[in-house]
Amino acid sequence: MDVEYRGPVRDEPISIELHNTLYVAEGELVDGLCDERSASAWLAAIADRLPNAGKGRPPSAVQLRELRQAVRQLLRASIDGAAPPASAVEVVNRHAATVPRARVLTWRDGEPIAEWQPVRASRSDVVLAHLAGDAIDLVSSPGRGEIRACDAPSCVLAFVRHRTRREWCSVACGNRARQARHYHRSKR
Repeated sequence: MDVEYRGPVRDEPISIELHNTLYVAEGELVDGLCDERSASAWLAAIADRLPNAGKGRPPSAVQLRELRQAVRQLLRASIDGAAPPASAVEVVNRHAATVPRARVLTWRDGEPIAEWQPVRASRSDVVLAHLAGDAIDLVSSPGRGEIRACDAPSCVLAFVRHRTRREWCSVACGNRARQARHYHRSKR
């Protein structure tokens, strides 16, 4: 029986989605990758955004949690304008380097397209390398200054700010933050 992923999945870069598998629901911190079933559910929820290459099993919950911890540290350092721990950089680089790639030529709509594609790699390695590569691209891009931590009370999610005034990861968090501000003002 398939389990449905209950955590947040939004239209964020895939490494932010990995970061956000640790979230708060009903006031409790929830690990969306706590076991193999929940990890499989999360991978199924984002399957259309993952490369379709490699044979074998997807990454384990343990592998995903290790990479998530490193990605969280990279993103937090980027948000704070600081250098990330060397151990986080090592984990992300190790996963990114597990997949050999080759330039292949394909035709789309009658036009030649040269693309990098993974070769001779397991499904697990391909997925982990994709997640790690996205984190590398995100924190090394000119847009890294737009990575934000949600400002809503008790929210632990991150997002990429596409609008200048965006302060929250979702409308629900924005509503919660405004309600909290109103409550504090009215208590004074």
